[in-house]
Amino acid sequence: MTRRLLALVAILLLAPVARAQDVKRFPSGKHGAGELRYVEGVPVLTVRGSPAEMGEQFGALAVKPAPDLDGLIHRFLEDTGQKGRYPLVLAMGTRLLPGFPTHHRTEMEACAKAGNSDLGRHVFANTVADLSSGMGCSTIVVEPERSKTGTPLFGRNFDWTPTRGITEHTLVAVYRGTGKRAFAAVTVSPISGVVSGMNDAGLCLTVNEIHLRRSKDQAAFNWKGTPMLLAFRRVLEECKTVAEAETVLRAMERTTSCCLTLCDVSGGAVFEITPKTLAVRPAENGVCCCTNHFRTDDLSVGNKCWRFDKLAPLYTAEAKLGVTDVFARLDEVNQGKATLQSMVFEPRARVLHFAHGEGPATKLRPVRLELGKLFDEK
Repeated sequence: MTRRLLALVAILLLAPVARAQDVKRFPSGKHGAGELRYVEGVPVLTVRGSPAEMGEQFGALAVKPAPDLDGLIHRFLEDTGQKGRYPLVLAMGTRLLPGFPTHHRTEMEACAKAGNSDLGRHVFANTVADLSSGMGCSTIVVEPERSKTGTPLFGRNFDWTPTRGITEHTLVAVYRGTGKRAFAAVTVSPISGVVSGMNDAGLCLTVNEIHLRRSKDQAAFNWKGTPMLLAFRRVLEECKTVAEAETVLRAMERTTSCCLTLCDVSGGAVFEITPKTLAVRPAENGVCCCTNHFRTDDLSVGNKCWRFDKLAPLYTAEAKLGVTDVFARLDEVNQGKATLQSMVFEPRARVLHFAHGEGPATKLRPVRLELGKLFDEK
């Protein structure tokens, strides 16, 4: 009897905890042609159709049930020393609205409406990367000749301010838009642009932020440009190769500076980008690494970075690298709690190995996501 009583007490005590943990994650569900499901603990959202339809599906499945978006935004600003500056940052983000691709803006408005969410949250989420510089990410591209698989590998640590709640808002969103290439983005609700992603052709890209003042060309911020996360989404929607991405980005008005690491089924490169310049840094000895400094003669004003120094021996090594080796190198440059995500893309196989959670994510077991199957499923 005593054992039963103790068991009952334990159940009653633990039940509220379990419920509290449940509401921190997106619930599985369907809305129209959209579906949110879990793959080994990773929330995967698939949206389909027109911009308005995809926005409605995202809003209903990953914004409306998302826990405390306002709190997340304000905690993030406080953690980055910008407490009370939301109205100012939002005003600056709103100034960028004319540069939003029309279909992205339509989708965002539908997302806000379906999610019972203020449109300003979405403007903020998709422009804050242009208006601040806080990421400290690391990337590694391995060309086929240096890969144990004989195909390219692309590793990336996403390092960001570890604001409470950001992990609970993290998901993989698969977009299957009418007339566009299907693509997957590793994102944080309600961001609809691309920080890290792959499309159905196997083209992958990730962003490394660089402060605009740290570029030799001294470019000014371009208020007429396309916000960078939406610009990079356009690349995945339209392009098959790194070369095609270069053409699209050179023709585009760009807001600010960053490094964009890309990899297709043949190999990759780093694009060093400002509003005035796009310099391409190709692989050397079968690898290409990037952190948060320009390194080309056109743009570099200083390249001291302990993370790059840790990765630099890869350029002179001869050993081949597999998926686990790339994760091991990423672990060497983890930044503790700030490393919220660690991932390796396999462009030819259209596979993402993804770890996320309380950092460093490089210490967590990655989940294999068959993105190709998600792109192709009926």
